[in-house]
Amino acid sequence: MSGSAPACQVSPERVIGPCERHLRDAVACYAPLLRAAVTGLCGVFGAAGHHRVDLPLVVAILVVATVLPCAQSRWHDTAPTAFLVANGVVAVVVGLSQVWLGAQPVGGWLYATVSIMAVTCYPEWPDRPGAGHALAGLTIAAHSAGCLLADGALPAGFWSLLVQAMLSFAGLLLVRHAARLCDQLVRRAERRRIAAAAARAQRTADRAYLAMLHDTASTTLLMVSTDTSGDFGWLPAAARRDLEVLTSHTPVTDRDVDLASLLGTLTGYPGLTIRADVRGPLTVPPKQAYAIYHGVREALNNVHRHAGDPSPALTGHDRDGQVVVRLSDRGRGFDPDGVPPHRRGLAESIHARMTAAGGVADVRSAPGHGTTVEWTWSRG
Repeated sequence: MSGSAPACQVSPERVIGPCERHLRDAVACYAPLLRAAVTGLCGVFGAAGHHRVDLPLVVAILVVATVLPCAQSRWHDTAPTAFLVANGVVAVVVGLSQVWLGAQPVGGWLYATVSIMAVTCYPEWPDRPGAGHALAGLTIAAHSAGCLLADGALPAGFWSLLVQAMLSFAGLLLVRHAARLCDQLVRRAERRRIAAAAARAQRTADRAYLAMLHDTASTTLLMVSTDTSGDFGWLPAAARRDLEVLTSHTPVTDRDVDLASLLGTLTGYPGLTIRADVRGPLTVPPKQAYAIYHGVREALNNVHRHAGDPSPALTGHDRDGQVVVRLSDRGRGFDPDGVPPHRRGLAESIHARMTAAGGVADVRSAPGHGTTVEWTWSRG
């Protein structure tokens, strides 16, 4: 609608990282304890210099000024507003106590108490800088008012108190800024780690998909192109199986499959007369079963293309919980260490696929001595 005011944009609250959160919690917990320790220690030594008539007031101030920060450190998150008000009251009482105790010298216990209160009020309230400013100002103002009422002059350490408070505030800002930088570095490292993990996962998925294409469609097409018998009765079943694998990156069932039956479908490999001795049933989880099945199929393809042996032997059995499938030929053989890196059959379809399934694929061959490929998977 024309003439309407634009919607108000509300900026999201800044997210506090783990480093800054840990710093904030640590200073809010330990700063009051530091104040209690300094106040109590200085007060014990300072009380000895007062007259006996002043001791009850001095002791009362020391007890309250020491117990309150200890309680604040323990239950700060329970009632923060109550502790904030209580600290303001204690600051006023400590500062105006000079009306009864007399003006205290710079360096005395009362000045040390006021100084530590002005310094720690910022780290005690790291998420409420306004409260820190108010407490620091109230503490210094009450101490100055007590000096004026008792001695008629500002304390000699007035400006020193102001400088200490401002340095405390600036120091807290710098430390929190450093913590934010640490959080940024952590987030940046985490983003890089996630990106690297995603890239590795993508590369793994790409390799698996290429291996799947190599084991299914490309192998079937190669079988068609090299079959000179003209009998393609095996093609519909092979094409259907390839389509099932290509449309599902996982096996078509979650149940255990009979590996013996699965291997039996390969005995009609065109151009080869396979001497099969697979003792079934061999009940195997689908991931391991299909890893062995695709590996045997790829090995048969290599026998048909390279070995020159038309009658390889295929055996399979379960030996004490260990499934062993072996394909042997008496063909030309080859040097496994001399296979070019770009040949994906051995690397991806046999070794890598079986390793990913938790098994072992072993290729033994030598020029002129045939080839034996053995797949092993242990149930335990």
